[in-house]
Amino acid sequence: MGYLADGIEARIVDENDSALPDGEAGELVLRAREPFAFASGYFGMPEKTVEAWRNLWFHSGDRVVRDSDGHYRFIDRMKDSIRRRGENVSSWEVEQAIQSHPAVAACAIYPLPSELGEDEVAAAILLEPGHLLQPVDVVRHCEGRIAHFAIPRYVRILSQMPLTENGKIKKGVLRDAGVTTDTWDREAAGVKVRR
Repeated sequence: MGYLADGIEARIVDENDSALPDGEAGELVLRAREPFAFASGYFGMPEKTVEAWRNLWFHSGDRVVRDSDGHYRFIDRMKDSIRRRGENVSSWEVEQAIQSHPAVAACAIYPLPSELGEDEVAAAILLEPGHLLQPVDVVRHCEGRIAHFAIPRYVRILSQMPLTENGKIKKGVLRDAGVTTDTWDREAAGVKVRR
């Protein structure tokens, strides 16, 4: 993300809005030092304004880390974060790993409920035209690229991604669909992840 612009204050905070130390991921909150130098709310959406502006800070919804030199690094959107067996999984990092496969045109990582509590990692994948890819190949491609706990349990190969009007993947649609008949389950298939 870069360094903080002059005239803006920023903090990385936990779920209680307590400031976190450098190197620890949390939500990026911002505010301007001068009045009216920053947006004061969402036009025509008072409920979204109240949700975003809390404790005199604008809550960005971005999971970010501030390095000791003051550089801010984007990790993930807060709503896209996945908690699997006590570990935080960045959907963005998993998406980058999967999208590095030459057969993958697009990928969306999203949480699905786990029978053990918390979440399981799910991947929806759109292939490049003329390419084939088996779900187990996705798992093997991820090994060594991301942490073992972040490798998707569920994989769906789609012919079309659900998109917003501006071309972003609708992860909520994928999440709401849950485990579908075309969802491959790594655990049910007996595929073990190499650590």
